[in-house]
Amino acid sequence: MSNMSKGSIVTLDEIPFFDLSHAGGKFCRTLTFFAGGEWRIWFSLGDGRYIESHGWPAEGCYFGEVPERDSDIYLHFVDFIAQKASYLEVSKAFTGLHDDLFNLSASLAKISHIHKTKDVLSHGDARMVVTEVEYFFSICRSMIDLFQEIACELWDKLTLYGDYLPTKKPLRGSFREMVLYEGRLTHKEELQTRFGLPEPWADFYLRHADFFLQIRKFRDNIVHNGSQVQTIFSGEQGYLVNLNFKPFGDMAVWREADKVTNDLVPLMPALGMVAFKTLLVCEEFSAMMESIFEFPEPMVPGMRLFSRGYFDEHFVTVLGDARQRYIEFNEDGGRGVS
Repeated sequence: MSNMSKGSIVTLDEIPFFDLSHAGGKFCRTLTFFAGGEWRIWFSLGDGRYIESHGWPAEGCYFGEVPERDSDIYLHFVDFIAQKASYLEVSKAFTGLHDDLFNLSASLAKISHIHKTKDVLSHGDARMVVTEVEYFFSICRSMIDLFQEIACELWDKLTLYGDYLPTKKPLRGSFREMVLYEGRLTHKEELQTRFGLPEPWADFYLRHADFFLQIRKFRDNIVHNGSQVQTIFSGEQGYLVNLNFKPFGDMAVWREADKVTNDLVPLMPALGMVAFKTLLVCEEFSAMMESIFEFPEPMVPGMRLFSRGYFDEHFVTVLGDARQRYIEFNEDGGRGVS
């Protein structure tokens, strides 16, 4: 721990916590730290110097030994990129992906807020929710597209472990172009031949192809084909949708106890599952990357990157519920209400 005081002006290598031995060609995601039970934060003066000041994040991210709040979110892929793969080439896509994480949280909270305040509106709340659901799916599609941008840059830049010695070929810039080939779903051997992908990476694309195509179909139908989200109903505890209508009818997410009447089921578990699976794509990607590529030591040893937004408590609750449902339905063969 440094003895410097608030207001001290330093260069980047004088800020404690960093290991800059492998920092060439990389960016630093944040200069906010939570260490020893206190906040340490530096701001750039724009000339290669930084000043330490009082403060803490209202929305943003920080490196910490532990989360300062129980609701602060840790995601492996966010920490992984910030710590080990923060190359300048991925900075724009990574910033966009992280911002979409906050947008995802805000969108889910907004739907809950609309329901709580619907009596003030007196009418029109269902239309507000429909438009928010459309936006929600656009965020999820955006996150997967940005992930693919990062994947392309890392594929070009990184060195494979010795067990993987294929000839690398350029990846496609969109997830769709990776999983679809000549108008059909591709297969593992084809991915390996077309791109020189190691088997774990090819498996990763195929494992998440169905979910991505579901998101893409919904989002593209709304944006390009003028389709509409099904009618949304207002229940006592939240908004409801019909179990038999698209785009939610095909989802394995609801328990028998969720069913209200006339095949109506709550909306939020479905949105939570889509959010959970979107983040699962990113989480499984970063875990797969660490298994096949050589990476330097973390930029901030002994700490992890945590994210904090305005709606974390609601977000954590929704994701926790989705995670439990995901486990239940995978163990149960995907069966739910019928």
